[in-house]
Amino acid sequence: MLYAPILYPKTYAAFLMVAAMDVICTWVVLALGGREINAFADMFLQRWDVQGLLALKFGVCVMFLVTCEFIGRRQPLTAVRLATAAIVLNCFPVIVGSAQVVGFLMAQP
Repeated sequence: MLYAPILYPKTYAAFLMVAAMDVICTWVVLALGGREINAFADMFLQRWDVQGLLALKFGVCVMFLVTCEFIGRRQPLTAVRLATAAIVLNCFPVIVGSAQVVGFLMAQP
């Protein structure tokens, strides 16, 4: 399995792009005085600052990629559904964070 080609490279690229956008939006919201809504992520933020959030997101991404590869070799349709769901779920914080940033910038004199 270590030398097998990855199953869904374009899907993984989309997932990693949205995950990176999540981190960037979170960082911008925090820099503008906002707060982390996710209690688990906030625990990492309080204990280890932004580096903790990055470590959490990195760990989740690695776990996701390994899980999709594992499942995809046994049940391809399930892995595609999992990957699609992960992308959609990662879009929510990006949309909310972007809306918060836009709202903050529009409220500035």
